[in-house]
Amino acid sequence: VATGSDIISKLLFWFCSKTQHSSLDQSSPPQTGVSAYNHPVLGVYNPRDDFPLRKTASEPNLKLRSRLKQKVSERRSSPLLRRRDSPITTAKKRSLDMADSACSSAPGSGPSSPNNSSNNIPNENGIAVSVSNIYGALLKLRLLSAFSQVTSAHGGAHSPLLQHMVLMEQSPAQSPLVTGKWVGPTSMAKLQRQHRPLGRTQSAPLPQGSAAQAHAQALALQQLVVQQQHQQFLEKHKQQFQQQLHLNKVIREGDICSWAVLPPELPGSEPQTFVCSEVRTQVVVKLGRLLSHPGLVYDSLMQKHQCMCGNTNSHPEHAGRIQSIWSRLQETGLRAQCECIRGRKATLEELQTVHSEAHVLLYGTNPLRQKLDCKPGAQSSVTPMFVRLPCGGVGVDSDTIWNEVHSSSAARLAVGSVVELVFKVATGELKDGFAVVRPPGHHAEESTPMGFCYFNSVAIAAKLLQQRLSVNKILIVDWDVHHGNGTQQAFYDDPNVLYISIHRYDDGNFFPGSGAPDEVGSSPGVGFNVNVAFTGGLDPPMGDAEYLAAFRCVVMPIANEFAPDIVLVSSGFDAVEGHPPPLGGYTLTSKCFGYLTRQLMTLAGGRVVLALEGGHDLTAICDASEACVAALLGQELDPLPKAVLEQRPNPNAVRSLEKVIEIHSKYWRSVHRYSTRLGLSLLEAKRGDSEEAEAVSAMASLSVANTNTMDHRPEEEEPMEEEAPL
Repeated sequence: VATGSDIISKLLFWFCSKTQHSSLDQSSPPQTGVSAYNHPVLGVYNPRDDFPLRKTASEPNLKLRSRLKQKVSERRSSPLLRRRDSPITTAKKRSLDMADSACSSAPGSGPSSPNNSSNNIPNENGIAVSVSNIYGALLKLRLLSAFSQVTSAHGGAHSPLLQHMVLMEQSPAQSPLVTGKWVGPTSMAKLQRQHRPLGRTQSAPLPQGSAAQAHAQALALQQLVVQQQHQQFLEKHKQQFQQQLHLNKVIREGDICSWAVLPPELPGSEPQTFVCSEVRTQVVVKLGRLLSHPGLVYDSLMQKHQCMCGNTNSHPEHAGRIQSIWSRLQETGLRAQCECIRGRKATLEELQTVHSEAHVLLYGTNPLRQKLDCKPGAQSSVTPMFVRLPCGGVGVDSDTIWNEVHSSSAARLAVGSVVELVFKVATGELKDGFAVVRPPGHHAEESTPMGFCYFNSVAIAAKLLQQRLSVNKILIVDWDVHHGNGTQQAFYDDPNVLYISIHRYDDGNFFPGSGAPDEVGSSPGVGFNVNVAFTGGLDPPMGDAEYLAAFRCVVMPIANEFAPDIVLVSSGFDAVEGHPPPLGGYTLTSKCFGYLTRQLMTLAGGRVVLALEGGHDLTAICDASEACVAALLGQELDPLPKAVLEQRPNPNAVRSLEKVIEIHSKYWRSVHRYSTRLGLSLLEAKRGDSEEAEAVSAMASLSVANTNTMDHRPEEEEPMEEEAPL
């Protein structure tokens, strides 16, 4: 192959000689041939059929390249043009065709400006040489050189992705654009017959023939690789979860007495090995998992879910809720002690583990233009009931606002963030966690958004734990002042998910009206839906004493008997003092939620994840969030006032708890012993528990002493039988 400088000199010499034989070129048709680079010409050029062609601004001057290529072929194939020793007498420059200038992109339009005559400069021999032609020749040279390098690197085989858009001059009856691939000389005639017009003009190549098949195969292969990686990810987390469950079981059974203190695991090092000599087994656990911190998840994009009226004062569920909580955790230094993870948007498939397809498409895609462009029958299952709010915005009801631009993204981000945090806690990467997310989710039913909620984050996370990690027992505790009707609906017949809700009920007169004590689940999930429904209004309102009594007599006994593998909390703080009666009206302190969190941490090896639900008084929810995160960190909590410890639950609370125990005593044996102790204060209950524990211990020690006495009693010598006289 000739070097670049030789080819340039030959091309310049050819242009000079070409002008001498221009009359010969026009009197005889050109002869096709193959260049030294073995690249055939796609089509035949005839100057008589020349006419202006349209091209886009981003396309190179490919027509000029095609003409130069044709002339190079003619030069090398014609014996007359190969005579370099012929004298050069006269030369007539042929003016550039009008199509070589910039033209309008509209079909059939003429050139937008005439050719610039300054492009023609005389050479030293007095022959006018076109600068545009030289420039086109140089471009052609670079194109052929680059292509020859690619083909030589691939052994002569052309990659299907290397397709070129070739602009050619043809008869007016044909389209000016054809697409093709570089092929061998034997396929020239076939390619010329297969030229087809294109419906659009663009600078990017279009896949064609085998290239389209190769592109489809590449996409299929890429999708297969992604699926395999996703499956490996799920298998890895499943194995980690099962391994940690086994380890916690071994520790609870007391088989492992002591653990060696090892240095922190370095990045890229092998997992540390803990050896228990008594069990004579090796338990491989990453040391970092045992020393893991609580996790926090938050994303400012969730703040964009706001009413289009722009007035946050008229909407209790607004962006300032999570922003205030996150700022409080940052100011108190709690955020720095936790591991902040990155949230993500939940996929449509993940949303459909709890919600219907039509519901997911309606509220999970953005914008509304494709809400119900799914299957023809999907629209019948859900109807988009958007209403005009008094503030001027749009919502699905008077409380649940909808922002066409940001609501779907924020709702999916809230779900994905909770799922991400739950999975990291379930697999042991994090100790426990708190999700600062909005909009809330525990009111969202299968096909109905309500109560500020669109997608049930906690329920979706529980479903995914069952499907991907095969978690057997999941406890969901909902201490939002409103009943989580959506969560109850999702697991009403599931015996592997225990749902316990503490809420204001008032005989069904408080939103959402569900959550009666006798709603216990359906077969086979009977008994696994526990509603601690407080009735009696706000005379007096429920406070710390009533919630501590509910935990002591109902929640913790049933939870311990259930023995969950992980605990998920729908953590609404609208029961904290400061909320008006329509939004709660109860008088709990924020400190109380720290103690409730501490009690839940005794379950499931401490794997507890709190997800923000309701709560609209900024000071109240910030204080409560701070107390809960401090409890997750294992910090010493501020003591409850002595008055709270000595306060007995009010009569309305006692009657409500008695009804719950009466209903669920047939399903849970652990609640029997608390039926007569509901009216005690926390201190009285602790004293009673201590006295009972001492009595049980004394009886046990007495029984052991009696057993030892019986075991060590001297044996009486048996008399020897006398032999009968002979």
